[in-house]
Amino acid sequence: MPEGRSRQKLRTRRALIEAAVALIREGRTVTIAEAAEAADVSLATAYRYFSSPQELLQETRLLVRTPDFTADLPADPAERLDTLISRVAEFQLGDEAMWRTLVRVSLERWSAQHEHGQEGGEPEIPTRNQTRLGFTRTALEPLADTLPPELHRRLTMAVTLVYGVEALIATRDACGLDPEEARDVMRWAASALLEKAVREAPDA
Repeated sequence: MPEGRSRQKLRTRRALIEAAVALIREGRTVTIAEAAEAADVSLATAYRYFSSPQELLQETRLLVRTPDFTADLPADPAERLDTLISRVAEFQLGDEAMWRTLVRVSLERWSAQHEHGQEGGEPEIPTRNQTRLGFTRTALEPLADTLPPELHRRLTMAVTLVYGVEALIATRDACGLDPEEARDVMRWAASALLEKAVREAPDA
């Protein structure tokens, strides 16, 4: 393929993805037709790049630049964890529509795989990555030599439950909290879990 044609295809693909991101942030339902119109691309061309809205939405992750929330964390474990939770919550609460849409896409992929993906023995595509778990492990790393391995692992998994997009949805929808209180509840929950783990440590 000539280089110019290849670059044009990349530009078209990116234009469609950027259009989908803009639609999400406007709170609109993303369809191939809507994205094509917003990107000034013909519908037929758009379908050559993305066969379904779900496929297009999955690609929007490429434009969601997640900062390194673990950069320059304090040395104290409690302060490290609180800083991490605050950073993630503020970032996601600042762009709720995008994160809610990404959750919906993940759930739709899970449903599709469990309805059809088992046929033919094809391997499943992970519906979510483990980025948040990695953040939690980094924040709690100073406690690795203080807590027994099983307790440290239990704390890591428990903390991962109380922040992130699922916690955002629970605090905002089920609890009816405003963004600031939602963030503070996530911070409090993570702190309470850490304190409990430290109390349960044999040498505490």
